[in-house]
Amino acid sequence: MNIGQFIMYTEKAQNLKPVLLKRQRKSKETRLNDFMKSAQKIFSEKGYDATTVRDIAREAGCSDGLMFRYFKSKSDLLFAIIKQGKINSQKEIEENFSFSVSVEEQIYKIMELYIDKFKDSEQLIRVILSRALTDPDFEEYKSVFKDTSFLKIQVDHFKERQKLGEISADYDCEALALLIYSITFILGFNRRSLLGIPREECLSLAKRYAKLISSGI
Repeated sequence: MNIGQFIMYTEKAQNLKPVLLKRQRKSKETRLNDFMKSAQKIFSEKGYDATTVRDIAREAGCSDGLMFRYFKSKSDLLFAIIKQGKINSQKEIEENFSFSVSVEEQIYKIMELYIDKFKDSEQLIRVILSRALTDPDFEEYKSVFKDTSFLKIQVDHFKERQKLGEISADYDCEALALLIYSITFILGFNRRSLLGIPREECLSLAKRYAKLISSGI
C-alpha cells in the first residue's frame, strides 16, 4: 500500500466511525440504568410534579417513545428507582460483611453505610414521602415499602453468626435487620437531613445504638 492509498483508507475509516457508533445499540440493562439515573437526577432537581417524561428522556439522551418501551409511566419509573436503590444498598452492605469483627462492630458498620446512603438520597426520599402523602394512586404501591425481602442478605449474615454462637439461638434475625434499618433511617434522614445534625454526631449515636443492640442479642 502506497502513501496515497493509506491516506484514502484512513479517511474512509474515519468517515465510517460516526455511522458505526450510531448503529451501536445499548443493552436493555444499560437503558434501564440510564433512565433511572436520569429520572433520579431530574426528580431531585425539579421535584416529581414538575418533571416531565420529556425531561427524563432528554437527560437520558433518547426519545420519549423509547422510554415508554421500558416504563408505562413516570410513577413506574419512580418505583423502579426505589427497588433498585434497595438492591444496590444491600450489595454494598454485603461487601462490608466480615466475620473477623465483632457483632457490635458489624452492626455499626451497617449503620454507617445506611446513614450515608439516606443522606445521599435525601432529595429523592423527599419526593417519595411527598407522593405517599398526596398522591391517591400511591396506595397501590405501598407493597413496595412493606416488602422487607431486600434485608435477606443481612438476615442470612446474622443467622450465620447465630450458628457460630455469637448471637443467641432464639433471637429473631429478621427483626434485628429491620431494627437496624429503621434506626438508621431516623439517624440518616430525620436527624442528619431534616434537622441538619452533623454526620459525626449521628455516627456517635449509631455507635451507642450498636452497643445497646449487641448487648441484648
